[in-house]
Amino acid sequence: MIFNNTERNQEDKFFTSEDFSSLSLVGYSFYNCTFERCIFINSTLIDTKFYSCVFNERNWSFVTVKDSLLQDIMFNECKLVGIDFYKVNKIFFNVTFKQSNLLNCNFSDLNMKKTSFTGSRLKECIFKNTQLEEADFTNTDLPESVFRNCNLTKANFGCAKNYSLDISVNNVKKAQFSYREVMCLLKYFDIIINYKQ
Repeated sequence: MIFNNTERNQEDKFFTSEDFSSLSLVGYSFYNCTFERCIFINSTLIDTKFYSCVFNERNWSFVTVKDSLLQDIMFNECKLVGIDFYKVNKIFFNVTFKQSNLLNCNFSDLNMKKTSFTGSRLKECIFKNTQLEEADFTNTDLPESVFRNCNLTKANFGCAKNYSLDISVNNVKKAQFSYREVMCLLKYFDIIINYKQ
């Protein structure tokens, strides 16, 4: 389907290989829409509303998301670069990431309880004062991502790797970690680990 930019309310639409790059979608609403292999590089999404939408294999790089609503959103095999998610509408924020590649995205001050990042790569992403209770980081790669003052109660880091998590400044009560990777939790302490004993 070709995007009709004269219609501000889009419902039950299926967009394939559309290029939304550098478009201003201020005030638009998308209900139950699917975006397949679409490009959103440098798009402006201010007060834009997405309800129950799926994004498959698409590029969401350097998108402005100020005051936008992202409710019940699935990012599947997507590339997301430089997104300040902390600027979205915080009340109804609900997203899922599956096998996606996120670089330099900021999730500070958001309620992301039970959010799933399974199979994704999060490089240089920021989580500060983020509510991540029961979040699922299974099989997630987290190089150089920052967690600070986060609630990670019952979060699942099973088979996750390259995470750097200071347990003195984050709540990790009953969080799950794989045995092989859990030693990285000790890197912030001034201790010496003798592997020979």
